Amino acid sequence: MSDEPRVNVKRTKPNEVAVEVVGESYTLLDPVAHILHGLDGIEFAGYDVPHPLEDRGILYVRVREGDPVDTILEAIGLLKEEYSELRSSLLEELTRVKAE
Repeated sequence: MSDEPRVNVKRTKPNEVAVEVVGESYTLLDPVAHILHGLDGIEFAGYDVPHPLEDRGILYVRVREGDPVDTILEAIGLLKEEYSELRSSLLEELTRVKAE
């Protein structure tokens, strides 16, 4: 079995998707859902981890209009930017502390 997460997307309606992520759960889905809640046009964004001992979660997204997959991609892009800024800030601070 691969350590890489696997993703299965199921369209439930034209404005809804369920994204199953095997190999990840709260660690990935919570920040994505949090970012989604801040985007315009989101009617619902949430996730479920069906069993705490399984490394698997399902992200549910419903938008008022447009494609929910595009909205998820937007959220992932924003999350990537946020983590990039955090990484830069953390590296800068760790370098400063190490130099002291």
